[in-house]
Amino acid sequence: MRLISLKLKNIRSYTNQELHFPEGTVLLSGDIGSGKSTILLAIEFALFGVLRGELSGNALLRNGAIEGYVELTFAINGTNYGIKRTLKRTRTSVDQEAGAFFVNGLRKEGTAIELKSQILELLGYPSELLTKSKNLVYRYTVYTPQEEMKRILMEDRETRVAILRKVFDIDKYERIRQNAGVYTKILRERKKAYETLLTDFEEKKQLVEKAKQEKELAEQAITVIEPKLEAAKAKLAQLKAQLKEIEETKQKAELLSRELQLNKTHLYSKVQQHALLLNEMNQLTGKLKQEVQPPSDVSQTSQRILNLNQILPAKEKNLREFATKLAEYNAFKKQAAELSTKISSLAQCPTCLQDVTSDHKKHILTTQQSKIVELDVSSVGVNEQSRQMEQEITQIKKELEELRQQEKESAVLNVKYLHYQELTKKKTALETQAKQLQEEANKYTTRAAELEAQVKPLEEATKIYEKLRKEVDASAEEERELSIQHATVKQKEQHIMQTLNMLEKELEKKRTAKSQLEQTQKLHQWLSDYFAPLMEVMERHVMAKIHYEFSALFQKWFGMLVDENIMTGRLDETFTPLIQQNGYDIEVDHLSGGERTACALAYRLALNKTINSLINTIKTKDLLILDEPTDGFSAEQLDKMKDVLDELSLRQIVIVSHEQKIESLADMVLRVQKSEHVSQVI
Repeated sequence: MRLISLKLKNIRSYTNQELHFPEGTVLLSGDIGSGKSTILLAIEFALFGVLRGELSGNALLRNGAIEGYVELTFAINGTNYGIKRTLKRTRTSVDQEAGAFFVNGLRKEGTAIELKSQILELLGYPSELLTKSKNLVYRYTVYTPQEEMKRILMEDRETRVAILRKVFDIDKYERIRQNAGVYTKILRERKKAYETLLTDFEEKKQLVEKAKQEKELAEQAITVIEPKLEAAKAKLAQLKAQLKEIEETKQKAELLSRELQLNKTHLYSKVQQHALLLNEMNQLTGKLKQEVQPPSDVSQTSQRILNLNQILPAKEKNLREFATKLAEYNAFKKQAAELSTKISSLAQCPTCLQDVTSDHKKHILTTQQSKIVELDVSSVGVNEQSRQMEQEITQIKKELEELRQQEKESAVLNVKYLHYQELTKKKTALETQAKQLQEEANKYTTRAAELEAQVKPLEEATKIYEKLRKEVDASAEEERELSIQHATVKQKEQHIMQTLNMLEKELEKKRTAKSQLEQTQKLHQWLSDYFAPLMEVMERHVMAKIHYEFSALFQKWFGMLVDENIMTGRLDETFTPLIQQNGYDIEVDHLSGGERTACALAYRLALNKTINSLINTIKTKDLLILDEPTDGFSAEQLDKMKDVLDELSLRQIVIVSHEQKIESLADMVLRVQKSEHVSQVI
């Protein structure tokens, strides 16, 4: 792998920066805090994204910026690749957005995890690193922050070994042993389960044999019963067929008998009705002996009655008017008489109080007397008219009475005549009905004779039917008993079959369990006695190989950075550096600053070489990034650094340092300056 270019937008102290990396040794030079390490972190972020607990979005995005991005271009085996990752600030945090992956300029969008998966595959890193929060292979082969390398040297032995086991992927042997132990425990529990399942194995075998014997006995019983049952069914079917035939004849006889009985009932009814009709006809004949003549026409009488009834009210009205006039005449006469009497005795006018003269009295009396005479004459005339009117009314009423009597007698004669006609019609109807009843009775008599002739031969079928019915019942009872026996034995056989199937399944499960128990015992023994010890031996051999190579490389690089005549170094079995001076062991934390840096750099380079040789798929073997590798070096050690870099023989080395003297070791120097919180690469 070779870095080509890097673009930064709002990443920490960089607002907008692009820099290019040539082949050879590239030095990022600048004062402490100018932004050199930011470039290394940006490269790691571009490749792997944010790392939980190691590299967060908040630590990368520039303060106050809403969003930013890193775009890295690199080459592997002659093909140019690019990757772009974006950060965006939200109200509560800084999130990593979807990014893009480039192959020879062709862009492909992808989520953060998809981009990381492509990078791991492209770089040849183990795929299990996809879910890890730390890229150990990258950190210990390409770029390790100097402080982190010093920290691994200062860790306790157990922690250091644990870290290196993860780096070299040796902890997988421990995981395998642990998993084997868990699986061995599972196998032990499985063995106990199989052994528990097999406790009644022999008993189940005996039960299966017993069930087979019972099944054989049931089959023999069925073989005996079935022919008898079939014969009984055949006999019953034959009897039922005969019974059905006889039953049809019996039903026909019953139908004819019911029809005959009904016919006799109808015949008796018709005979009774005919007798009643004859009796009634005789009575009518007696009543019709005296012939009744039709009544005379009373229409003129009725008309006369109608006319008189119209005249009578007018006559009676005139009579009442005459009576009213006579009453008026009598009232006037009485009034005139009273006035005459009053005038005769009156001396003075009661109104004007003048004296009444005799002439005046005489005049009034004469006048009143004339009125009385006139009224008497009129009364005589009215009385005569009234008398004549009364005579006419009496005559009319008498005539009406006679006419009504005539009308009544005529009505009685008419009723008698109508009754006579009705009796005559009824007699004629009775004669017709009697004739019909006689005809119907004759038909019923003829039909009864026919039915009696048909029923008589069929009466024998009833006797045969009863006998055959008893035979059918007896045969059905025999067939039912045999069916019950057959069903009972069949049910018993099915129950035995079910039990046998269940027992055979259980026995088969137990045979399978027995076989599995044997396999489990073999597997358990193999895991316990061979596999687990083999993993331990393999781990020791791998660790020994790694330790040998690692220690040899450490000794080599340490010897190049520190004068071997004064001080030597090697690694013990826990990969702890052992430094000797004049035959005495010196702790790492007792070394001087330059010596401690040399120890860390040697450890770093040895680790790089060891990992690269162990994992042959890695595509980053030609790239090395060193962060402040010469911190505390003496001038003599800085001179030796040239030999170390030549010895590495890598296509591209990126060094971050603020030492000016180390610039002579680089093929290109990229100077980083910071002004007003903004970094720039010159």
